[in-house]
Amino acid sequence: MALLLTGCATTEKTVNEENDAVQDFIGLNNLTSVSSIRNFDNPGHLNVNPRYVIAYVRKDQYLLQYAHDCRVAELETGTRPQDLRRRFGRLSVRTDTFLGCPVKSMYPITLAQAEELMIIGQGPGETSQ
Repeated sequence: MALLLTGCATTEKTVNEENDAVQDFIGLNNLTSVSSIRNFDNPGHLNVNPRYVIAYVRKDQYLLQYAHDCRVAELETGTRPQDLRRRFGRLSVRTDTFLGCPVKSMYPITLAQAEELMIIGQGPGETSQ
């Protein structure tokens, strides 16, 4: 039983460390949050971890932070959850959802920064998407 609890604690610590690493990345790169993104139709995405996702539209990439850890139902069902939007073609913080999860903050990022974030999100033995 103790071994099982140790395994859970280790996993939780890893998720917290990943979240801290992403927060450090945001600070070190002086990323500035935006309140909304226009022309946000049919974005692609890459999951960094349960709290962060990279969304991309055309040539633009954004780091989105969810309000809480969010396990995307799409991974289990193969279908994308219905999103809530105040305005068509726009994603806004605190009022809209992405992949069914409430968005707390959004940061424009470069392609190089997106690649670096995906490395941060890789756990031991995992490969990026």
